[in-house]
Amino acid sequence: MPGKLKFSGLLPIVQVIITAVLTLWADRVDWMLLALSNRAPGPYVYIHLLVIEARVICRGVNAPTFPLSRTFGVGEILYLAAVAVLWYLVGRFFDRRRRLKVPEGQGTRTPRTMPHFLVMAWGMFLLFESVWTFNDEISFAHSYFLRIDGIIVATLFLVWSLILLIFPGWRLARGIHREVDSNSAV
Repeated sequence: MPGKLKFSGLLPIVQVIITAVLTLWADRVDWMLLALSNRAPGPYVYIHLLVIEARVICRGVNAPTFPLSRTFGVGEILYLAAVAVLWYLVGRFFDRRRRLKVPEGQGTRTPRTMPHFLVMAWGMFLLFESVWTFNDEISFAHSYFLRIDGIIVATLFLVWSLILLIFPGWRLARGIHREVDSNSAV
């Protein structure tokens, strides 16, 4: 596709840059959230707090990389690599959707089931994490106040879990339907 924008190249670069900047910046200023520090936050305290909140929301945007988003040091490199892979796959999906306009009945093949089941299992994990986070945020809101960033992250986890459950499930069901149709035609 010369001359056309390739999402599989653009999305990982943009998302890794955003994630890296937010992570590194927030790691340098998150001491402000600790009551143990006696340092003065400085004139840019509100910008720093905004960056810390943006990092939390960015973790929700990159929800399928969830366990790696909690790591520090060398783990942050693995997290950024996982973010790059995630957004490459998302970009490749969009590139294929834009490029392929296959008429119904052509280009059909039986899907490989194991990768779809693994993606769906990860979607279930993210669904449970989303429910857990919603529960924590509601419990916290009853005691203190509602944290909007936590609700946004839980919602993003929920959206990603539905994506990881619905699309592979749909492809599996479509493949099984086609397989049944081809076996009944024989």
